[in-house]
Amino acid sequence: MVSFAFVICAEPYKYEAIDTAINLGEAIIKKGHEISGIFLYGSGVYNIKNRAFTYDSVRNISKRLSQFSKKYNTKLSACSTWISFTGIQPNEFIDGGSQEGLGGLSDLISQSDKVIFFGPGG
Repeated sequence: MVSFAFVICAEPYKYEAIDTAINLGEAIIKKGHEISGIFLYGSGVYNIKNRAFTYDSVRNISKRLSQFSKKYNTKLSACSTWISFTGIQPNEFIDGGSQEGLGGLSDLISQSDKVIFFGPGG
């Protein structure tokens, strides 16, 4: 079994990074591997904000990410520095989301066999 860590560095509706991470994560788990954690960094921290939609024409990323985290018992955390930059409050986090410093990212990487970064590139 291989352990993967995901680092998401892209905001939720400008790019499809979070959709790709969730879809890839499900495929990895179906192959018998695990996702040890998802760390949201940079503008990727916007993915932790709970958004309630009353219409079906928009992808409900908040719901998908929360369900994925719960279903597969995957740790979901966002960079505390970037959270403070954005002004997102902990009571706005999706279910299962938390904030951690870069030490949490370092721990996640050291406990994983493979790390995949998702973002717009540069």
